[in-house]
Amino acid sequence: MRGTSVRRKSAAWQAWLWLIGAGFAVLLGGIVFGLQKTGPLCGSPLMPDSRAAEAFDALHRGAGAAAGCYRSIGAAAVPTWILIALGVVLVLAGVTVRIVAISRSAPTS
Repeated sequence: MRGTSVRRKSAAWQAWLWLIGAGFAVLLGGIVFGLQKTGPLCGSPLMPDSRAAEAFDALHRGAGAAAGCYRSIGAAAVPTWILIALGVVLVLAGVTVRIVAISRSAPTS
């Protein structure tokens, strides 16, 4: 009987720890992915600075470099924000599992 209680606590401990760890890893991956430039003159989804492409367009009328940059930044922003949101959800799920495990193991009066 006592060994079962220890195993349950250990499983709950591992579950919430793994969820929080995975959440932070996915969140960090989303941030790293979001900081990658989408082109030589383009910014990134988290830092969308494309002044070089805009300057290129000003010098070469009709080049469309800035428009292409903003399209590629928009396309790269979708997986970036999905990864960040998934990381936050995993961390919150881990915290929720921990709270539920604590409330179930608390003695009732």
